[in-house]
Amino acid sequence: MNAVPFTIGDLYAGFGECHGLLRDEGEYLSFEFQTRDTVAGIIKSSVNQVRVPLKELVSVTLTKGWLGTSWLGVKIVIQAAGLETLKNVPGMSQGRVELSIARRDRDAAEKFVTDLHESGDAH
Repeated sequence: MNAVPFTIGDLYAGFGECHGLLRDEGEYLSFEFQTRDTVAGIIKSSVNQVRVPLKELVSVTLTKGWLGTSWLGVKIVIQAAGLETLKNVPGMSQGRVELSIARRDRDAAEKFVTDLHESGDAH
């Protein structure tokens, strides 16, 4: 099972952020996450989990920062076919969610997306 840590920032008009783990569970992607305030960092939500069927996703891509360089930021961008699919994932807009990946986890993110596409070609 592949997994990669992620962050979603700028929630609640910049007063919140989300930290979590994205896992490939074969037929599903699993988002496990917790939101917290950015002011003091002490108000945290309970841990939430959202399972999304792969068949309801249009794309899962890895995007790199400015001029395609990974040192300026890497994101996993997930686009669903409809709004309902990702409605419980923080930061979702127009059926799309962008997961920011820390520099130390960018190799794991590349492997995650590559492995996801390879397993999808096998079906």
